[in-house]
Parts: sequence; C-alpha cells; structure tokens
Amino acid sequence: MKIKAPRKYVIDNLKYALNPASIAVVGASRYDGKVGYKVIEGLNKYGYKGKIYPVNPRAEKVHGLKAYKTVKDIPDEVDLVFIAVPAHLVKMILEHSVAKKAKIVVIATSAFKEIGRGKLQNELTQYCRDNKLPLIGPNLVGMGSPFLNFNCGFIPYLPVKGHVAMISQSGANLLAALGTSQMLNFGMSFFVGLGNKADVDFSEFIMYAANDEHTKCISVYSEGIDSPEAFVQACNNVVAKKPVVTIKVGGSKIGNKAAFAHTASENTNTDDAYYDKLYEKAGAIRAETWEEFLDISLALGLQPPLKDDNVVMITNGGGSGLLSCDHFERKGMPMRELSEISLILSLKIRAYMPMFGSPLNPVDISGTATPKNYKGAISQAVCDPNVSGIYGSICPTSVTDVAAVTDVYIEMYNKYKHLGKPFVMECQGGQECFDSIIKLRKNGIPAYSTAEQAVNAIVALRKYGKIKEKF
Repeated sequence: MKIKAPRKYVIDNLKYALNPASIAVVGASRYDGKVGYKVIEGLNKYGYKGKIYPVNPRAEKVHGLKAYKTVKDIPDEVDLVFIAVPAHLVKMILEHSVAKKAKIVVIATSAFKEIGRGKLQNELTQYCRDNKLPLIGPNLVGMGSPFLNFNCGFIPYLPVKGHVAMISQSGANLLAALGTSQMLNFGMSFFVGLGNKADVDFSEFIMYAANDEHTKCISVYSEGIDSPEAFVQACNNVVAKKPVVTIKVGGSKIGNKAAFAHTASENTNTDDAYYDKLYEKAGAIRAETWEEFLDISLALGLQPPLKDDNVVMITNGGGSGLLSCDHFERKGMPMRELSEISLILSLKIRAYMPMFGSPLNPVDISGTATPKNYKGAISQAVCDPNVSGIYGSICPTSVTDVAAVTDVYIEMYNKYKHLGKPFVMECQGGQECFDSIIKLRKNGIPAYSTAEQAVNAIVALRKYGKIKEKF
C-alpha cells in the first residue's frame, strides 16, 4: 500500500528489525525442514544474544526453549514478531502482536497479493497501520547484520562485514548477494528482504540506513516502486551524505507479469524512461545489470566520490587500457590524455617506465613493469594536484610479481588516502589475480577482474561526485 512520505514511527521502530532485545517466532517448528526451525537455528548459530520465544501451540519445547501457545502467553516484552504460519492465521497473530504491544512484525508467509489475494493483504496492512505496528513483508526471506551477529529468517549465512546496506524485494537475489559477499569479499552493513512490501517501504529503510554507523552506501533492488514521492523524498534527504544505488527490474513485457507473480509489484504506466527520471530526481544512481549493481555498490561503499574526470590509469597491459578507453567513452566519460590533465606529469612518470612505454593515458608502463615502476608512477600521479583518481591495472606476465604489485597499491592507498582521491584496481588473470582482488577489497580498495567492471565503478564515483554537488 502506498505512502506519501516516510513515516517517523516506522523509521523509529526499524531498529527492532535488526537489533531486537527479544523475538517471538510464530510457527516455530521441531522439524529441521521448516522455516520456523531455521529461523531459530540461524539466530542461535550466529550469536544472537537476545531472548527467543518459540510460539507453537502443539509443542512444549522447540530448540530446547520453552514454547508458548500464543504471542500473548509470553510473559515478557516482545520487540519483534516473526511470522511463519499459513496465510489464513496471520490476522490472528497480528491481533495478538498488537495486544502484546510488539514493536514490529515480519511476515515470511507467502500466498497474498502475488497470487491474487490483494484484498487480504491490504486489510492486514491497514490493521497494522491503524495500530502503528510496522509490518515488513509478507513473502520475504528475512534480514540480518554481520555487525550485530543477527541472522533472522531462512538464510544460510551472514555476509562479511562492510559498508553496503542491501534492501531487496527479491529473496533469491538477496541470497545471491550474500554468497557474493562471502566469495568475493563484498562487505555489507545490513540486509533486509521486503518481499511484497505491503507496509514498510524502501524509503523508510533508506532513512534508517542514513543513520546507521556502518553504512556508507545504500543499495536498493526493486521490482516496483508504488510510493515514488516517498522514495524521492527519502533519497533527497540522504544522498548528500550517503549514495543510493538502485536497480529496477520487471520492465520487459514478460518481466512485468513475472514481477507481479513474484512480489505483487505493479508497473502500470511506467517504463525505463519513467524510472530514469524518477532516479534522477531522487539523486540515486541506477545500475543496468546485477553485476554492475554489485560492482558500483562496492566502490561507493569503499571510496570517496570523484570530483572531476581527471583519472589516471597506470597499467602494464595495453589491452586492458584500450578496453578501458572504449568503455569510458561508452559510459559518457571519455578518458583525458595526461597532457590535458597535467603538463609535467608525463615527464615525471617517464622515469618509471622503459623507453617503449606510453605516457599518454592510460599510462602503459609495459609488460616488464616491476613493483618499483608501479610505486613510482602511482606516487607521481596521486601527488599531482590536477589528478583526482587512480585507476591501477595489472596483467600477469611471466615476469610480473602480482602479489608484490598488489602490496604496493595497498601501501600507496594507505599513504595517500587522506587526499580524498579514489583508488580502483583491475586485476585480469588467473588465481593470482583473484587472490589479489580479495586482498585489495579487504584493504578498502574496490578491485575487479575486468576493465569494464572497474570503469563502471569509476563512472559511478564520478556520478556521485556530481550528485553531492547538486544536493
């Protein structure tokens, strides 16, 4: 259901969605194949320190904990009620939650508007709004935070700690992001699935993320935005401080139908042009693909914005430089020659390359480049007042010490990051480059395996620089 603006009582209560002192799990099960079992298992496994109250009228104990017949029977206060029971029982659980004065409810249950039961979903939503009880869901996978040791839902693992807050309608794509986090060190501050998004809206979690100390980038996966005014208002209040990255799916003819069947998202009278205008008005950065969505979120969560187009690329591979040149131009941010950026810089960098190297931009220090060559070239570039960002690239020739070059790049970043100039790295190769990408990310540098990914990240950093100037 639509809202005109983010609601203060909802934003205030969202802290109970990720850091509750107590949780009632309605539908708690003794059988390990059930959602109600996995919720408690995940809470315990990842170190939740609050109180867990299983609710199951046919069990004395669940996971060794005393079970209660209803939420109302729990003797203590309840912050969060997690509901995993059939749809026809949900109204009763909501009534019990209101009577118990719970702070927030999460409905994992499906079979609402996405299968044509919109009237029932709206009735439940209105009941919660009348009682100022924020409702997350229905039809969702859960939420969590690695900083809070909180895994609430049927979620197999937590992400690594980082600075991207992930707000997603899709549970499957959210789980994919969590897997990417573990495999590729894509760090997250918190994540939440919104499912059908019946009550709590994107805008309210965006406002919550704005004040989260661990979040530096807010990333939103949407299948439909039914409260555009609230979305724009929330983003406008946030983007001067933290970037918002978005991806909107369901724009194709068949995708439109699939989005409704998946999360009951409606896209009537909207198209890509509509969303382009909406995101521009909001000050949000739109990604076109899932890979780009993750890549630019990572960069914006780790690096400062790029203040202008004066990026210097330092590489030992001419091919990666050419791929980068072409993709920069496709993205509307053509690379500038070194002589345009700084007349003296090309002369200084020449000291760190063989005579057959190229000081244009990309700066090709050749396939024989040593860690010392990289260090000298990077130092000269980052210290030039006309240079605003460093784009490093490495190709593993038989004489290239990839690990040593990686250490040099990290050393240079740590030495000069006080200048506020973003560092991005591309490592194209095999296992040694994969290992370097992970190490770079762990040290705060967005690193990628292709030139196109690295360029997308740099372009996003420049877009955010322009957004900050505007807002």
